Amino acid sequence: MKKRLRLLLVVCAGLLGLAFAAPALAVYQPDLTVQQSSYKVGAATTAGFVVTIDPSNDPTAKMTIFSPAGYASNLSQTPGTVIGKALAYVQAHKVGDIIVPLAGNVVVADPADPAIMAQSQACTGSTTNQHVWILDTTLQGQSIRIPAFVNVVGPYVVQQICLQSPADPANVTGAQLIVANYSVKGLFTNASSKGSYQWAADFTPFVPGTTTANPAGTVEWRTYVGLPSSLTFKRAKSKASQVAFSGALSIAGLNPGGIKLHLYSSTKAQPAPNYTLGTPNGLFGTGKFASTKGVKSNGKYSIARKRPKGKKKTFYQMRFENYLLVPSTGDNCEGPSPSGLPIPCNGTSLAPLTSANTIVVKPRR
Repeated sequence: MKKRLRLLLVVCAGLLGLAFAAPALAVYQPDLTVQQSSYKVGAATTAGFVVTIDPSNDPTAKMTIFSPAGYASNLSQTPGTVIGKALAYVQAHKVGDIIVPLAGNVVVADPADPAIMAQSQACTGSTTNQHVWILDTTLQGQSIRIPAFVNVVGPYVVQQICLQSPADPANVTGAQLIVANYSVKGLFTNASSKGSYQWAADFTPFVPGTTTANPAGTVEWRTYVGLPSSLTFKRAKSKASQVAFSGALSIAGLNPGGIKLHLYSSTKAQPAPNYTLGTPNGLFGTGKFASTKGVKSNGKYSIARKRPKGKKKTFYQMRFENYLLVPSTGDNCEGPSPSGLPIPCNGTSLAPLTSANTIVVKPRR
């Protein structure tokens, strides 16, 4: 069944510009976008998770993330193993509301560590977990270790992550999460059958100005993945004064006709975002983009640009991003919540794709 699409107008990078907006009351609209390194059926894949929460929203107390039903998992990594990268931006309410970055590795922890067990009890209500990941970051020289408690529950791998309230006296900077990007490698394998799959995240806010979670305010967001999906990118013939590119977009279960892709260009490597990297360049890219015309119903596209001038080489990369799935029913999401609870679902992102190859063009002489 083909599904209709609409463009998501607010992108992650824009949230950093909203840091000083006037606070709103009882607003809570976080979202989750998951990018995979592979969208091939049955292939191992690195997952890059991006959570964005407008700083005017209520602070987040807890995130519970579900892998797609049908994906396989490997939770055999030993404590101390680095499985990915982590990056976050927080608003420091006790330091002039400035935006500050956190960065580090994602490291496997020992579930039997007494300190980890105590944190798990406070977050999940249980001291026992099959796996624990630590988002091992630093904030202005201070170590910030955020645990993710990971368990296989039925057909899902479930991550539970709890955060400090900005109102907590122990939260020295009054940090409130607005953007997070972390990646995990070697843990997930795509489903063995073609079809439509969904990542899902349930977000629970704090009661504003307190350290009390507000379960009644819990909302859900999902990311749609079509297996298989692909985005090809190649150089095409053009005039000497231009550079031209072509390729095709394919997403299982969707008609791509009319979608506009983004051609990123930069004099630095990694021009386009790629959330599976868990780095600033992976989150935002290093370049600017130009949009293609709407792709054809068969997914084919082409675009031409003026050949760059100057002395430096220019890197080009294609990306599909910033689209929401609009089910034919008119609802924000398809199917019940993987939590089994009647949680309102605010929307479904389409998993982004970044072309695997980068094309390098020498400047015009």
